[in-house]
Amino acid sequence: MKGNYKSVTSPESLSMALTPLDIAAILGISRNTAYELVHSKDFPAFRVGKQYRVSKTRFLAWLDGENVA
Repeated sequence: MKGNYKSVTSPESLSMALTPLDIAAILGISRNTAYELVHSKDFPAFRVGKQYRVSKTRFLAWLDGENVA
């Protein structure tokens, strides 16, 4: 995967609010795919102005297959 992505070593090292680029790095997907995911109906993203963020807690629950919407 190309891009300037952060390395994620553990859930504890994540910020409280994740960006689409954080999501891309964690899941090993492209930036565009991360934005598609953020815009999907069942993904727990929220907007801050024009930017998208995802709560770390809700993202980890989503990753574990829990219903967070």
